Amino acid sequence: MRKFLLGASLAGLLLTGVSVWAHAASPQSEPGQQSKQATKMVAGKIASIGSGGTSFELEVNTGNDKRTMQFVLDKGTKVQGRVGVGTPVTVEYAVEQGKNIALSVTAQG
Repeated sequence: MRKFLLGASLAGLLLTGVSVWAHAASPQSEPGQQSKQATKMVAGKIASIGSGGTSFELEVNTGNDKRTMQFVLDKGTKVQGRVGVGTPVTVEYAVEQGKNIALSVTAQG
């Protein structure tokens, strides 16, 4: 019986050591860090809202220059305050596959 328990303990220790070694040797970062990416912020006025409310255009003033940015909302987008056409907002976003994905939209004032 002792030999069995000793053998089982050694096997468990060996498996634990192998899994720790494999995790340490893995080139991937922690799961939470894989999806994180650089985020950007911009402020402007909502110029239009797409059908279905899954996208919007933001009019941004940069000095004397006005430009329009397109944003896509997904299931993780957080919207704070009442937002509609003409509402001044701050948008935190990330660029994925060439699209501006809105992470948060916060109404100002």
